[in-house]
Amino acid sequence: MIRRRRNADHAQIVRIGDREFLTRGLDQSFWTDAFHNSMSVSWPAFFGGFGLYFLVMNIIFATLFWLGGDSIANARQDSFVDLFFFSIETLATVGYGDMHPQNAYGHSVATLEIFTGMSTLAVFTGLIFARFSRPRARVIFAEVMTMAPHDGRNMLMARFANARRSSVNAARGEIWLIYNDDTAEGVGYRRFKPLQLLQARNPIFAFSWTLFHPIDENSPLFGLGPEQLEAMDAFFVVIFDGLDDVSGQTINVRKGYSWRDIRFGEVFADILNTRENGVPQIDYRQLSITEPLEADENSGAPA
Repeated sequence: MIRRRRNADHAQIVRIGDREFLTRGLDQSFWTDAFHNSMSVSWPAFFGGFGLYFLVMNIIFATLFWLGGDSIANARQDSFVDLFFFSIETLATVGYGDMHPQNAYGHSVATLEIFTGMSTLAVFTGLIFARFSRPRARVIFAEVMTMAPHDGRNMLMARFANARRSSVNAARGEIWLIYNDDTAEGVGYRRFKPLQLLQARNPIFAFSWTLFHPIDENSPLFGLGPEQLEAMDAFFVVIFDGLDDVSGQTINVRKGYSWRDIRFGEVFADILNTRENGVPQIDYRQLSITEPLEADENSGAPA
């Protein structure tokens, strides 16, 4: 998830996963990309912002009615409160009938406010529908990655699980390596490389899935240990997408891992076991649990 925190002179702290970057020179006010900001803020902030807008607009129109003098029938003389609540009734197109415009000025302001209220209602309704209809993946990722031998080969492993009761069809997983490197001219460069997986697609993703990247001569990670990954400022991004079985929409989610999040010489603990009554059990609490790789006492190789 990308989060921004404003600073002075159009400078902002942009947070991507657990990494922070300082950006300068871009005007990133709310109105620069109002639709995106309305879709990305939390629900409390969304309704809080609309509530503030609603309050300010009614204060503005109540002030316009007040400037018109005795333009609203049955409103008490110089009562801003009456005009404020009349504005709310007008903006919401309720119209109880106790108060109503009684001259051309009052009708003109009421007409402008009704138009504003209808436009606002249409925009707000559309935003709510867009927020609710947007597909969201309930995929939970392990907090760490592991690097250890598996099936006779050294592997980088990433694990995630489906937190919904429905399955995801035609699921696809990716792991990208992002690291610092120098060009042939000696210029520092941030490189992005996809890591080849043993199985990048899953026809039906129902419970959990572990991605395996073999670390062989063709892997960018071949021969690298913690010290080399630290020097490269290595960062890994795990991406998942697929077709939600219920909504029929494509869902996409990702999680980033620093080189510090890799557990070397460890594997993920098994989250699948069988209960006494013979029913298979999946323990999602074990998703991020790792354990040292046991070695065969006779051969010295991993068991």
